[in-house]
Amino acid sequence: MIQYIAEAQGLWYEGSQSWLRRIQGHPMVLPFAVMGKSAGRELLFLEDYFNSATRIRRGRLFEKDDRNSWPASVVSRFPNRDLQNAADLFNVNRSYKTADVQIGPGDEIELGDNGATSRWIVVLSERTGLEGHYVTIKSKTLFGVLPELLPDQIPESNRRDALSSLDAVVDAASIQAPQSVIDACRNAACHLISAKFPVSNPDGKEDLGKLVDWLTLNKKLSCSSAGNLINRLHSRAKANAAASRGTRPVSRLDADLAVSALSFLLQDFGWGRE
Repeated sequence: MIQYIAEAQGLWYEGSQSWLRRIQGHPMVLPFAVMGKSAGRELLFLEDYFNSATRIRRGRLFEKDDRNSWPASVVSRFPNRDLQNAADLFNVNRSYKTADVQIGPGDEIELGDNGATSRWIVVLSERTGLEGHYVTIKSKTLFGVLPELLPDQIPESNRRDALSSLDAVVDAASIQAPQSVIDACRNAACHLISAKFPVSNPDGKEDLGKLVDWLTLNKKLSCSSAGNLINRLHSRAKANAAASRGTRPVSRLDADLAVSALSFLLQDFGWGRE
């Protein structure tokens, strides 16, 4: 049972009230805060799993505890006796116990401190008795695939759909075939253009080609060029495109070009940092 983690002399240990062992390697331990809720307790996130492609992290959650020592005889991978410690105790600098806090899916999380932080969304929060509080979180950042977003600038009525479509681009960009990336960019471009220019798609049914035509007609030429590029790549990515048009299959570089065109739209609309 892992009920405690503790730090001593720069090393991390894990265990229970009656035993402790050193954590091998260099564990990722980060301050953990739930946004919009009073701090109250000092929380730590001990990472067990991280996938940069899916932007998913999973780990255990602990809260500050007042315990400052264990009997040296119950600590593995550490000398049982310290010659300068007549009490034969293993003293720790700080200890944490399994967190007893209410955290649910959708809660926004901040990892890190001192200005070096990142934002995450709770996907799952699971508790196993007194032994572990597990949380699965997904990054709110776009990991460099797209510009850093300014979500407050996106019209509120379209924000959820736009952000969801951009998440799909980031999810596809690292692990899926070029066609899937281009498809995701096309869908996101439709949402972005419709959000920026609602009159271009009043019933929400127009495809990207129609939206590009509207941009061209209304002299939004740079944006129409970016949208048209994504649309053309999407046509090339169709299964019968090579046979019917004599074009080559789309490549990873084509997918990167579609992502770059989408990034241009984000920045030109004022929704992505330059």
